[in-house]
Formats: sequence, structure tokens, C-alpha cells
Amino acid sequence: MNKKEAVNLLRKYAPNKHVFRIVLDHSKAVQKLAVSIAKKANADVEFVKTASLLHDIGRFRFPPGPESIKHGIAGGKILRKEGFPELARVAERHLGAGILKKEIIEKKLPLPKKDYVPRTIEEKIISYADNLVYGKTIKTSEWAVKRFRNEIGRECAQRTQKLNEEIKSLINKNKKQRK
Repeated sequence: MNKKEAVNLLRKYAPNKHVFRIVLDHSKAVQKLAVSIAKKANADVEFVKTASLLHDIGRFRFPPGPESIKHGIAGGKILRKEGFPELARVAERHLGAGILKKEIIEKKLPLPKKDYVPRTIEEKIISYADNLVYGKTIKTSEWAVKRFRNEIGRECAQRTQKLNEEIKSLINKNKKQRK
């Protein structure tokens, strides 16, 4: 899927032009950061380009608010329906540094009871980039950890910190190999 097709898929599910623009602008900011990281990490850049653009397609069904935690699952359903299971997994697993079945049960979250944790390097890069992009603004990894500690709790903040360290380590390792 190319960029134009991905944008058209976002447009297809957007309820109106205003919301489409908000999601597209955020997704483009995530894409820009994620692609730059993917290049440094020797990840699949083409996949990251497409997946980062579509990671928040579920926001059209569940915008920020009390049920926004459902947007990853909603995005996964949309992308599976459209025939893109690999992209669906990115949408489902991109929230924070993932959500564990245990947390879903303990916090009574309105999600199917299973783990939603980024597994591939591309999924991790997109989650990391999304954590740092607030609207269209890139924040620090420390800001992201604090945000998730306040919004979700200590365990999520710890997973976010671990993801931050993993991505930074991968970038540094590949930087050293290129020298």
C-alpha cells in the first residue's frame, strides 16, 4: 500500500474533514519520527511508513475521551476488514508500550482480555514514536513516561521506559556498526 492509498483509507473512515485532518496531521508527525528511527535501526522502512500513517485509524470510532482506549482495537478491526492483518496488529498494539491482559482485568478496561504488546521492531518503533508525538509536537521520552504514569499507572510507565531504552539502544548499536 502506498501513501496515497493509506491516506484514502483514512479518508474513507473519517467522519468529517476536520477530524480527518487532526488524525492525518498527527499520523504524519508519527510517521516522520518513526521513519527516521526505522532507518537508523535497520527496520522495514516501507512498512513503517504505511503502518505509522494508519496506526490511529480507530480514532475515527473512538476519539480522545472516556472510551479512547478502544481505538487500537477498532483500528485493528478496520484494517483486518480491509485485508491488512499486519497493519491491524500495529493498530492494536501501539498504545503506550502495550497493554497486558492482567491490566485489562485489574483495571476493568473495555477491551478483549489478551495482551496487546508491540512485538516486532517495527511495531515497537511506531509505539515509541507515537508516545513522543502529542498532537503534532514531539515531546521527550521522559515526558511520555510521566504521562503514562499519570494516566495509566506505574507498570505502564515502566514498560514505556523499557521501550524507550530498547529503541535508543538499538539506534546506538546500529550507529556503532556503521562506523
